[in-house]
Amino acid sequence: MMKILGYIVSEKKIKGLDFCVKQVDNIGLADRSKPVLIVGWDKAKEQGDYTNILNKKLGDNLFWTFGKTESRSDFELDLSNFYNYIYNNIINNIKYININIFKIKYNKIKKILYYILYSKEDKTIYINNGMLYIPFKGDIIGVSLRIMEYCGMKEEKILKKLTSNPHNKICDNTSKSILKLSNRLGNNKYVIPYLV
Repeated sequence: MMKILGYIVSEKKIKGLDFCVKQVDNIGLADRSKPVLIVGWDKAKEQGDYTNILNKKLGDNLFWTFGKTESRSDFELDLSNFYNYIYNNIINNIKYININIFKIKYNKIKKILYYILYSKEDKTIYINNGMLYIPFKGDIIGVSLRIMEYCGMKEEKILKKLTSNPHNKICDNTSKSILKLSNRLGNNKYVIPYLV
């Protein structure tokens, strides 16, 4: 299950929303610590921070857009901008560390391996294009499976070790929701373990 990163407030059901966005029919049901997009000009005017029809930002993390029947082009553009805002927010707050196993100190790799193989903390490990992306102490680390194979560690054996820890969940692009998320994130796929 994906984390909820933002909310859309609309009384009418909106089809095709990203998995990380939850639709609610009342702003009181949205977690205001996360970005919120209000759909509908009338709903926007009810907000105390509404100033005019051109200003789509109502406050910190609070935006509005026209409903599809009011202006479909505005709705689609603002929804796309809302997604970009949500994902950029995550990307800018997660540090990515590419692990070069030729240069990393032995005691550091030992700590990482212990965490991955034996930690009782639930974590999602994302595999994409020969890379492992693993959450570690609030950051995401990337490890090349190809380099590990070059060093004599077979991919099948690595995956078997990873799955031996019941707290590790392995995901890749075979899942429809992960593939959609991967496509949306472009070169920032490394944040997927944080999102699922």
